[in-house]
Amino acid sequence: MRVVVEGIDWGVEDLTILHDVSAEFPAGSVTGLIGPNGSGKTSLLHVMAGLRRPTRGRVEVADEAVHAWPSRVRARRIALLEQHASTSLDLTVRQVVELGRIPHRGRWPGRIDEGRSQIEAALKQGRVDDLADRRWQTLSGGERQRVQLARALAQEPSLLMLDEPTNHLDLRHQIDFLSTVRGLGITTIAALHDLDLAAAFCDRLVVMRGGHVVGAGSTEEVLTSELVQDVYGVRTTIERHPRADRLSVVWHG
Repeated sequence: MRVVVEGIDWGVEDLTILHDVSAEFPAGSVTGLIGPNGSGKTSLLHVMAGLRRPTRGRVEVADEAVHAWPSRVRARRIALLEQHASTSLDLTVRQVVELGRIPHRGRWPGRIDEGRSQIEAALKQGRVDDLADRRWQTLSGGERQRVQLARALAQEPSLLMLDEPTNHLDLRHQIDFLSTVRGLGITTIAALHDLDLAAAFCDRLVVMRGGHVVGAGSTEEVLTSELVQDVYGVRTTIERHPRADRLSVVWHG
């Protein structure tokens, strides 16, 4: 689903965090939200997911206003993978993934969601089917992140939002996680700190600083040494890697 953000302002009390934010996220694309800490990436994800209502502007998904949707409709169409996922409940991995089916259950007592095949598919897509019987509390941070991806996929969303999804993963699992996400074919918006991963896996980038969008477009157009110097204050060389045949970011100085 295509996502359009138009003139979004949002803040807390007298503090404005998002300032006149506008951006477009084409259907089926993987778009990286990049920018320094405190630039508004998480706040923008929460507004786009319908969890926070903007003070001005609108968010449209497939030409429909997200904030006009009932919460159950939003939960079916949009999956948000938060940066920190935790629960005190003693659940197995399979039971955690089953939570993704809640938006598809009926209102009437006794109705059972016929979602077993979706749960099994989500376990495999998230590459956690071998962990299905493990207890949540025994998992590493990286394993928990992959289980949360499987839970999100069990929702069968049309729009997937990820907030720093690779923070708790080692390099191999960062690559594996983002490769899995790219292969889904779902419109995906991911807040990322690692510019090299963003360069490798994102079709497009939206760059934020101080609650403003300061760059947007295809990854190769947007991600330049000049932009990184301006936004992050870091000198870099950005070019296509001769062996990997992908855009690569090297910092120096």
